[in-house]
Amino acid sequence: MRDIGFIGLGIMGRPMAERLLDAGYVLTVFNRTPQKAEPLRARGARWADSPKEVARRSELLITMIADSEALEEIARGPEGILQGIRPAAIHVDMSTVSPETTERLERAYREREAAFLHAPVLGNWRHAAEGKLLIFVGGDPQAYQRCEPVLRVLGHRIWYFERIVQATHMKLIANSFIAGMILTLAQAFVFGRRVGISPDCLLEVLEASALNAPMYQSKGRTMRERDFRPNFYARHMLKDVDLALEAARRANVPLPVLSVIRELFISTVARGFGEEDYSAVLKVLEEMAGVTPQEQTLQG
Repeated sequence: MRDIGFIGLGIMGRPMAERLLDAGYVLTVFNRTPQKAEPLRARGARWADSPKEVARRSELLITMIADSEALEEIARGPEGILQGIRPAAIHVDMSTVSPETTERLERAYREREAAFLHAPVLGNWRHAAEGKLLIFVGGDPQAYQRCEPVLRVLGHRIWYFERIVQATHMKLIANSFIAGMILTLAQAFVFGRRVGISPDCLLEVLEASALNAPMYQSKGRTMRERDFRPNFYARHMLKDVDLALEAARRANVPLPVLSVIRELFISTVARGFGEEDYSAVLKVLEEMAGVTPQEQTLQG
């Protein structure tokens, strides 16, 4: 499998596509904003004018895009992948989308004698650039075996699930952890600042204890520095929280904590922070508490 199509060259997609080029694959790319493909084209990637054209040129297609609606359009639209896909070709979507979308597309591809796998990832753009993503793959086992070497270029650990929706649900569960952890850290910063405990002190205590997690340290540093440049947009976190809540509702599982988290991310987006990193939820909690970043704190 040497001819690969890649659609979606955003924060995560571009470094993933670059890794495939570095590994020697022949890459055809498409993005709704063509300018984002220029660095890859300069390195030898071929441009296609539509997802349909990408499909015509590719044995394997990979998509990394914003949401379920965009995936449906790219796959099933009049210039979509299904209009040009080859028999026995494979489409691997690595986005965070709904279980209903992945099930529906799996059926649609099977009708075209092709395969659709869902392989959402855990990690940020740095992990993508280094090939250190965690990948959850669901769908046809034979299709997975055929594309596994390509996925190994992108991730250092893969979990395979026979049913496609298991991979989709695993990603939603993982993202619910992320949403909860960032709120826990943000409220600790605000509470600590108000009572005279610095972010540095909080991070030191976490690092020395069983409470620690790498995310607390990495996000804690950027939040302390007021660096909200996006690794993952706040609006995308809200989208993923909504997906998780809807999937849980369909499974008849209440998620009361995530429901509260949703309201805080709604406020984050409403206050104009949707294009910032999801850690910008800190600013909403600061406003709620009347705490300013300049407020004096003690160091212990």
